[in-house]
Amino acid sequence: MCSLLFVSDAGSTPPPPPPPNLTPPPGYAGYEPTLAGAMTLKRVHGLRTAILILLGVYAIGALISVAVTPAAVDAAEEYLDSARGSSDEDELLESVAVTGIAGFLTVAATIAIVVLSIIWLYRVVGNHRAIGRNTSWSSGWAIGGWFVPPLVVYAVPMLVLRESWKASDPAVEPGDERWRQSPVNPIVYVWWVLYGLAPIVFIVAGVTFETSGFGQDADELAESLRDGQGFTMAQGVVGFLSAVAWALLVRGLSARHVGLTGETRTR
Repeated sequence: MCSLLFVSDAGSTPPPPPPPNLTPPPGYAGYEPTLAGAMTLKRVHGLRTAILILLGVYAIGALISVAVTPAAVDAAEEYLDSARGSSDEDELLESVAVTGIAGFLTVAATIAIVVLSIIWLYRVVGNHRAIGRNTSWSSGWAIGGWFVPPLVVYAVPMLVLRESWKASDPAVEPGDERWRQSPVNPIVYVWWVLYGLAPIVFIVAGVTFETSGFGQDADELAESLRDGQGFTMAQGVVGFLSAVAWALLVRGLSARHVGLTGETRTR
């Protein structure tokens, strides 16, 4: 015969209370849940900083190009008006070399800006999808949109940026579709006009101005400098303004995005 022994806790002693005035040990940091900590999100702040630095380099190159073009044109006119002597040709080539350096600076910066900007936008859109924003444009369009025809217009990137600005609204919680009614900063459209539409004017006009000197003899180079002065100055100014607009857009969208994801609080 077996029996079960039940021990009643009616008369048992309650556990002692925790000691008062507990303080965390040195170096302890409490956990604050954030979106960035709750799921795998891609950081954008570092890319934003790199893009802004490169845009500064590009802007400097564009300003140098605008500043030195009148001197290069003067040298070209002196060469064409003279007997095309060797001294005039040397002066022409020296002035063109400065514009060539400025052109190389802007081209190198442009390549780096394009690559980093595509990665940055890809991460922004991917993060929106990760937190539950039902965006119309997927992260794949943040890459492929730059290469779909017509390439120079960049209509798809503008639409992706427009939607990303709305989706980055930090005042709208994940799962709330009211982000679709968020206003869009006009800088999105300003950038598109300067970067996607204004260059069409130069393409239609058939601008083939060359300042590097490659593939041209002195006569051809001098003539292209003289005849293309107005377009060259306009291209430099538009390039500078488009760089400023892109810097404002990247900075503003990144600020909204990290405010939404809590990226800065997870560092």
